[in-house]
Amino acid sequence: MKLWIGMAGGALLALALAGCETVSKEQCQAGDWVALGRADASVGHPSSRIEDIMKDCGRHGVTPDPQAYYVGWQEGVQIYCTPLNGFNLGRDGTSKSNICPPALGAPFDYAYQLGYRLWSARNEVKQLEDRARSLESQIDRDRFSLNTTDCNGVKPEDRDNCRRNRDRLRDRIDDARFQIQDLRWRVLQKQQDLQATEYAVNTEAARLFPGYGR
Repeated sequence: MKLWIGMAGGALLALALAGCETVSKEQCQAGDWVALGRADASVGHPSSRIEDIMKDCGRHGVTPDPQAYYVGWQEGVQIYCTPLNGFNLGRDGTSKSNICPPALGAPFDYAYQLGYRLWSARNEVKQLEDRARSLESQIDRDRFSLNTTDCNGVKPEDRDNCRRNRDRLRDRIDDARFQIQDLRWRVLQKQQDLQATEYAVNTEAARLFPGYGR
């Protein structure tokens, strides 16, 4: 039994370590360091990632080629640091990497902030709508509790507490309804802001990216 537990623990540890690996055993054995560097940079990984790759591949008896990896990584930077990619990352609300060199960084950052304006405006509307839906669900739960709580059916000594609880539920429902009304008004305002932002961002994006929006 102890042997089985030890083997099981070892297997779980191996799985955990595998889940933390930067690259797989197959990638190490393939040895296409240029392609790996290009792929890493194209999604924003820093060149220092090669250090983790060397550790992971070392466990499999494979020694990576850092120079080849860096050649590919520089190619990937050219893919990642385009203004269009920056715009798409910002529009999706995805954090940007700082791997872009100065020559590419300025237009990339400008496009990212442009896209992020759009995401931020949309997210403000979404958060307000989500809050309103959450309050509506709370009202439904409180109303159900209110309708299913019969203070006449409880012990006399518990009746006052029961009635106070019903009063609290009514107050929560009234307060939630007031908040929902306020949120709906704020949603309308934010939707107007969103329309203005969409127009401004799309106009600028069409200038930056020929064919955008077609």
